[in-house]
Amino acid sequence: MFLDMFFLPEQLRGQSFGSQLLRTVEEEAIRRGCKKAVVETSSFQAPVFYMRHGFEEFGKVEFGIPGHARIFLRKDLL
Repeated sequence: MFLDMFFLPEQLRGQSFGSQLLRTVEEEAIRRGCKKAVVETSSFQAPVFYMRHGFEEFGKVEFGIPGHARIFLRKDLL
C-alpha cells in the first residue's frame, strides 16, 4: 500500500480522526492482500504521527531549505 495525499483539516486534528482513518486504510489494504505500507511525507508535516502508528523511516531526501526533507516511512501490515 502506498499512502499518498493523506490530509486532515486543522479543526479535526487531535481528536483521533487521523488514527481511525489510518487504521481503516490499513485494514482495507490487508483485506486486499497488501503486506507492507509506504508513506512519503515532509519533515514539517507528519512523520511523528506515522511513527506513533508503527512506521519506521527508511529514507530521506533533503530539500533546498535547511533542516527540511522528504521522509519515506514503511510498515509491515501483517
